Amino acid sequence: MTDTPTAGTPIADTPIDSRLTVRVFEVWKKLAQDGLPRRSQIDPKEFEPDWSNCFMIDLDPELSKSRFSYVGNSLSDLAPASTERQFLSECPEGTLRTLLAPHIQRVVEKKEPSHSAGSAQHGEAFILYRTVLLPLSEIGDQVDGLLAAFIYREVSVQNELPIAEIIPEIGRPKLSVVR
Repeated sequence: MTDTPTAGTPIADTPIDSRLTVRVFEVWKKLAQDGLPRRSQIDPKEFEPDWSNCFMIDLDPELSKSRFSYVGNSLSDLAPASTERQFLSECPEGTLRTLLAPHIQRVVEKKEPSHSAGSAQHGEAFILYRTVLLPLSEIGDQVDGLLAAFIYREVSVQNELPIAEIIPEIGRPKLSVVR
């Protein structure tokens, strides 16, 4: 079992942890010492072995007109095959856009990274995911691009935990004392 997925495959049999998103964040943080990094500062080699789980978006003031400029191989089944240069508004429901749209505006407004994790439905499967969205700027302090890392795994019915294991007090019957 590895913590880093191979290109083109989800991490179906590994736990979701934050190491990939932390590694990508740490590289971004080094680039951000003098302000928000520029797209031209993003060197895929610096993000290895995680680059296949990254994507970049060129932001437009009208968010729906923003475009993917890069989508890593490991994200191909969460994004349509023709995602690069695709408008966010052209992405179908159930893709990266659906999960990330609420977080993109927050990064633009706050001009700082955003980390999120959760569960979602992807096709017929449920997934657990973690992502980090990192602001980029070509003109100083105005966010006009994003670098992001996204890692996920499918959750099969066999791997789902009973609610009693997650929140023990829910799974226990309540006893009332009658006096």
